[in-house]
Amino acid sequence: MIQSLYVKNFALIDDLSMDFLPGLSAMTGETGAGKSIILESLQLLFGKRSDAQMIRHGEKKAIVKGIFMLNEDQQERLSLPKVIEIEREIDQNGRHNMKLNDEPITLQKIKDIMTSIGSIHSQNETMNLFDRAYYLELIDQMDDQTIQPLLNNYLLQRSTYLSKKKHHEDLKQRKNQSLEKKSFLEYQVEELKNFHLKDNEKANLDEQIEKLKNYDRIMGSLKDAYQALSHDGMDVDEIYHAHQAMKKIAHLDKDYEVMSSRLESAYYEVDDVKSSLFQTIESLDFDEEAFNKMQERSYELIKIEQKYQKTIDELILYLKEIEEELLLITDYDHYLAESKKDLDQAFEKAYTQGVKLSAARQKLAKALEKDVLFELADLDLEKASFQIAFDPTEKKEESLMESGLDNVEFFISLNEGEPTKPLARVASGGERARFMFALKSIYAKMNHLSLLILDEIDIGISGKTASKVATKMKTLSQMMQLIVITHLPQVAARADHHYGITKVKEKERMVTRIEKLSEDDRIEKIALMLSDEKLSHFAIEQAKMLLRK
Repeated sequence: MIQSLYVKNFALIDDLSMDFLPGLSAMTGETGAGKSIILESLQLLFGKRSDAQMIRHGEKKAIVKGIFMLNEDQQERLSLPKVIEIEREIDQNGRHNMKLNDEPITLQKIKDIMTSIGSIHSQNETMNLFDRAYYLELIDQMDDQTIQPLLNNYLLQRSTYLSKKKHHEDLKQRKNQSLEKKSFLEYQVEELKNFHLKDNEKANLDEQIEKLKNYDRIMGSLKDAYQALSHDGMDVDEIYHAHQAMKKIAHLDKDYEVMSSRLESAYYEVDDVKSSLFQTIESLDFDEEAFNKMQERSYELIKIEQKYQKTIDELILYLKEIEEELLLITDYDHYLAESKKDLDQAFEKAYTQGVKLSAARQKLAKALEKDVLFELADLDLEKASFQIAFDPTEKKEESLMESGLDNVEFFISLNEGEPTKPLARVASGGERARFMFALKSIYAKMNHLSLLILDEIDIGISGKTASKVATKMKTLSQMMQLIVITHLPQVAARADHHYGITKVKEKERMVTRIEKLSEDDRIEKIALMLSDEKLSHFAIEQAKMLLRK
């Protein structure tokens, strides 16, 4: 339950504090007095989003605080102490600072906590009874712990199916595109294959051509080098004799040993170079025909590189890629068949999970039908009939809706002997209000809530029905703390605590004020509600009579 509320600089509220007590609390006030602002501030504590426009004009930030007392079950489920304080702060930049017992907390965490504590009904929520999609939400709320895992599993399987469907559609599209491209790829494959491309061929070819272009210079240099090592003044054998001489004294000095070793290496190196020069000169030949062929081949490779804007090595890789693509085009039917098989399996899994979810919902719907009729009987609708109908859906792709497989309609008959018809078409404003009150009562009891806040859920109700609604609220408040914003004098009179909300002018600005009414104040307020804001002796006596009930 909520113990206290503090609001600062929020819309018309400059600085407001109020305490709440167990039982039934009624808040009344003229239209525009600020009842909706009080409700909005409570909704902030339940995790509703807000924006900087709600900050009181001229102020930098708005603050809403609430102190809540948890029962033992809530403490255990939420792992929280008996008393908690939730604080929301909104600044002009739209930032939200949220705290739980002075510690930062996320908006989602606040929602999770408050959903386990209480529920708020706003006026526009009753309009949801015109929306068939809302009916599934009402059914799911009957047993969220059972439904949520089933819904999550269904959504996962549905997501997998949709991903595979997109992949399959992409494959079909690629097949159509690739078939058009097939002849072009075949031409490229044939052309590149005819070139018999090899790794590093262009680089090796360029190197050989460069050598042949410089044949005369290379041959001249080779012969000059060979002659230099072979003329009379240069005898390689003398280097060897010098090595032998130094070898005889190498053991006497380290330097002698080093010089001996170097002379030996020099001898073998020079001799080897001389031999290599001779062999190279003998083998080197200028073949004009081969040279011309090399130049032709080089020119062809340059042209193919320019055509494809790729190097020879890149063209070799590209040839492999387009060969694989051609293979894929040729075997696309196989790929599509495998993809369709995979898609069908994913559909079956999603549909099967949807059937499980639907079965759980239909079971809950039967229970909800009984509970609603039980509640409506206490709200002056003893003769009502109520049925929840699940429209069968065909087993096809369109049946995998985001909410599941189910299309649901609420059928109701409010008069004995009349056939049931869709709720949205036959129920009046007051009847929809009572229906919503029944649903909210069921939800609060099913989820063991300790707080229920209702904003004019009794709108459109009058006469003896209003008395029955007031009695029902009084009974419900014995199970949980019930806070109602109401225009009904019967409800205000049955409340354990009555709060008056007014709008007054202070320092040239309008502000919202709230106060807990005394007995005399309650008589006056209820009398005004009974007499259209004009006090009369009869209205005062009626108010006293209502308060004595």
